[in-house]
Amino acid sequence: MGRTVLPFTQELYREEESWRGFRRALRREDRELFDALFAAARYHTAACTCAGRVVPFDAILMSILIEERRSARELSRRVEDLERRLASLPRECTDGR
Repeated sequence: MGRTVLPFTQELYREEESWRGFRRALRREDRELFDALFAAARYHTAACTCAGRVVPFDAILMSILIEERRSARELSRRVEDLERRLASLPRECTDGR
C-alpha cells in the first residue's frame, strides 16, 4: 500500500508546530517575525501543493523567500523613487541652505 499524503495545509501546520520550541525561545519581537514567515508560506499554499516536493519544508522555504524578495524589491523601488524625487528638487533645497 502507498503512503497517504497529507494535504499541504496540514503539512504546513505540522511543520510550524515542530518549530514551537524554537519559537518559544525567541524574543517577543522575533516571534512576530517568525510568525510572519509562516504566514508568508500560508499565502502560497496553492503553489506549495503543486510543487509536489518530497520534503514539504522545501516549498515552505521557497514561499518565504519569495515574500522576502518581494519586500526587498518594494523597498528598492521606494528608495529609487525617493532618489528621483530628491534629484528633481532645486539645488538650494538639497544642499542644506
